[in-house]
Amino acid sequence: MKIMKDIKPRPITHAALSITHRCNLRCKYCYSVPKADRDMDIPTAYKTIDFLNGSEGDRITITFFGGEPLLLMDLMENIIDYAWSKYPSKFAFRASTNGVLINQCFLELCRKYNMSFVLSLDGNSEMQNANRITPTGKGSFALVEKNIDAILGFNPYTIVVSVITPETATLVYDSVTWLFDRGFKYVVQTLDHNADWNKNDLVTLAKQYKQLSRFYFNALEEGKKIYYSPFDERIKTRTIKPLQCGDLCDLANTQIAVAPSGRLYPCVQFIGNDTSEHQKFSIGDVFTGFNQEKRLNYVKENYGPKKPCDDCELNGRCMNGCGCVNWRATGKLNLVPVVLCEHERMLMPIVDKLANKLWKKNNELFKRKFYSPFFALSSYIEDCAIKSKGR
Repeated sequence: MKIMKDIKPRPITHAALSITHRCNLRCKYCYSVPKADRDMDIPTAYKTIDFLNGSEGDRITITFFGGEPLLLMDLMENIIDYAWSKYPSKFAFRASTNGVLINQCFLELCRKYNMSFVLSLDGNSEMQNANRITPTGKGSFALVEKNIDAILGFNPYTIVVSVITPETATLVYDSVTWLFDRGFKYVVQTLDHNADWNKNDLVTLAKQYKQLSRFYFNALEEGKKIYYSPFDERIKTRTIKPLQCGDLCDLANTQIAVAPSGRLYPCVQFIGNDTSEHQKFSIGDVFTGFNQEKRLNYVKENYGPKKPCDDCELNGRCMNGCGCVNWRATGKLNLVPVVLCEHERMLMPIVDKLANKLWKKNNELFKRKFYSPFFALSSYIEDCAIKSKGR
């Protein structure tokens, strides 16, 4: 991975607004527990918009985060109204939700403000219920599944974010194929790097990936446009370009997070419950601005060489560049957890074999997807034409 010189903070392009510490689920791998009964108030919300408007960038995407942001839909609408009335062309909005509270009121809010959202859903009932539970310990699958038709009706390109733990490694193939069969097109999946992984778990996961590689191959052969991050993102490092500093994670730099209190953090994973234990990670607040020295220190460390990656043949291809993942697992932005290294060494040959097979097959969709810079736009136009013709 190429290391940038003369590092200095750049204009903000993405801000995660953690508008509440409350949540209606108690996911076992959550990095913000226990849940606290604290919300962002209106004055802090408006001050946050004013502060972000001061960034030199032309456009900032704000993601409503939590906790569960849909607990405060009125606040979300107030923030958008304020931002668009005062700074008409500065902000775009989206949300990250567990899907339990999605209803027609929320979807109408999204339509009104052209707001998309990311759905946290681990997969089928067995996988979802293993870790994503309610405060009473019950699984949440049924609470989300009943909303899926409405979600896909609103946006068939809704992104699903899924987490794999050692306990759910055996369920990955069934869960991912269920998500695609259910109608989702974009699945982002990652490990819980803080979990207690062992070699047997990774062997199990390798078998699941190999099964999924056959599923992925057949899907593209049939002309189905699907995105599965463990495969797609690593194929891109061969067909498009190796990963550069900031591509995976640009914490404290172009990407920041804001706690309900208005304190600024490098990323949402640093907020925790915004108590004294976490405030040492703060890089300022929306009332007084950045502590630029602390902010720059985070940026420099995140952009520095990762350990122990210097001589690794996968450097520039693997997912070692996310400082947030490294920090949560090892306490340092530039120290990569062992399980991440082992996972990448296991996964990359599977991905490369899949890509080579599709290339040798001269698969048209594969070539367009990974070699055409206009694929996203042309694919969307095609889908719209097909949908229009089917009416």
